Amino acid sequence: MISLAFVQTERYYVTFIKGTVLLKKTGKPVKIGDALLPTDALVFKENSGKVSCISPGKGRFDISAAKLSGGNKNELLAVLKSNLVPSTSTYRLSTRSLMFEGYDPKSYFVSSETHDRILLLRDEVLPIAPSYKMDNVNFFFIQYVSDSKTVTKKLAHTDKGVIFSDADFSGISSSIKFCYQEQTTSGPRSAMLAEFVPVLAGKEELRQEAKLIAAHSGIADKKKLKEYITGHVFDNYGKIGTQEIDKLMQ
Repeated sequence: MISLAFVQTERYYVTFIKGTVLLKKTGKPVKIGDALLPTDALVFKENSGKVSCISPGKGRFDISAAKLSGGNKNELLAVLKSNLVPSTSTYRLSTRSLMFEGYDPKSYFVSSETHDRILLLRDEVLPIAPSYKMDNVNFFFIQYVSDSKTVTKKLAHTDKGVIFSDADFSGISSSIKFCYQEQTTSGPRSAMLAEFVPVLAGKEELRQEAKLIAAHSGIADKKKLKEYITGHVFDNYGKIGTQEIDKLMQ
């Protein structure tokens, strides 16, 4: 009876959802922040669906529809206690520089750990190293292929960095080329700095997820907590700078 009571009180707090996922007993969509029981069953409507959650003292867990079997052709069923997979991935955190002024795109937009998936905070300024001048004739732009045509879009910027918005990436289904045009004595010159898969997300929704992890992880050590949040972001979205992680934890 004691063992049963303990199992009944276990909770797994949802920190990320991809696709349409329903709680079987209610038929309603699972939401960020929901507390799930080990006996709860989830219904995935897409094979690409995924749910990430955290349990106090136990760590981060995932359920991916792609790893499930059974169900009918329109949905996949997963009982938490039988399908939770621990998230054991760890990522190297770069040391915060006291002299940080911005990122170098040549190194920032590269990540073998996330298969070059790069998280871009929607409508937020990404600090860029001052060695890259930004004005009307010196600027960043992206190129990608959409409907067999090459699309080129100039990115918005401030004097501190570059800004990404949903409108910049309409029609993209794969990677983009991140480029820079500078004005030289012989005229404008362009160069590709990196190629990556962009993943856009809002800062506030990510802050909500970071707060859930902080509240339910049972971790008091800030460095360890940052590692947890970094793992969550890298696994579910893509690479992001350590300074940007700090902003999500504020």
